[in-house]
Amino acid sequence: MKKLAILFAILCFTIVFPGCSGQQNTAGFSESDLVLTVAGKEYHTRDNVQTVIENLGDGYQYAEGKSCNYDGLDKTYTYDAATFYTNPLSEGDLLSEIYSESPETATSKGLSPGAAKGDVLAAYGEPSESDEYILIYRAGEDVNAPSLCFELENDTVIAVFLTVDPV
Repeated sequence: MKKLAILFAILCFTIVFPGCSGQQNTAGFSESDLVLTVAGKEYHTRDNVQTVIENLGDGYQYAEGKSCNYDGLDKTYTYDAATFYTNPLSEGDLLSEIYSESPETATSKGLSPGAAKGDVLAAYGEPSESDEYILIYRAGEDVNAPSLCFELENDTVIAVFLTVDPV
């Protein structure tokens, strides 16, 4: 009888405190999902590009152009695993977008290019905006809110990207 009471208490504890059960990937999108893991390292928009270069090295293709929105040069660093776009801000060259077609890149819920559209919907729920080519998950109601986006072809993710710029 004592064992039954202990099992009942454990069951009740698990029901009352589901966050303690070790499950981290619940369905739905939140600001904590605004991260991509590229080559084993996590990146966020507005990280300094120096962090990327320190982690991934100098084996990138580089391009720059006069910024339309900021004083200075927008820069692009293209690695095999992802392309990192920057804006010149007072804190330095900060990431405005991270774009990847590589299966080595993963979202906070483990989704990578090659995943099915249904897997994205199961993991993140209904997007803020979508059509047959893209799913957009915004961190707020504002159309300019930072976003996690999935580019689609035939209901398969062909690219995943984070952006602080409106899509």
